[in-house]
Amino acid sequence: MAKSLSQINRDVRRKIQSAARHSAVEIMNDLAEAGPNWRGRFKNSWVADAPGSAIGSKSSYPYSIRNVAKLKDTVAAANQEIKLRVYNATNYALIAQDLVEGRFIKVGRPKGKVVKEGERQENIRGNIEVGDGNNESTASLDWFMNYLDGGGLLKSLESGVRIGFKRGIE
Repeated sequence: MAKSLSQINRDVRRKIQSAARHSAVEIMNDLAEAGPNWRGRFKNSWVADAPGSAIGSKSSYPYSIRNVAKLKDTVAAANQEIKLRVYNATNYALIAQDLVEGRFIKVGRPKGKVVKEGERQENIRGNIEVGDGNNESTASLDWFMNYLDGGGLLKSLESGVRIGFKRGIE
């Protein structure tokens, strides 16, 4: 039996919502891998909420579809301009993303790979000049903006859309 037009439309909306959720998973995992990893708290604090309707579960890296807020398959929900909001829930996220200055106290050795050692400049997390100094950075300076502007975000979105349309409705 052929599907009705309303059922086809609902299936398409579900695929779009699935693509949005899978894109959020790809983005959260890519941000967790690219960002700083001193003790693991920042890496494990990415969240994907559906503004106005659902809160994503607090989880840890690696992220999966279960960590992303479920989206309704109504016409109104599908037409919302912002489907999901991905953010880091730590209170120092803007510092870790190199968007504001911060104060740093070195405690132990980092979990993540050190990408630069030396003297910290201008109280910016990744702004380390090689040489004297015992400061370490586990992500390059401006890693977050480079992800957004350098093609990483687009790659994550494309991957998530591909996965969302291939898989069944979740």
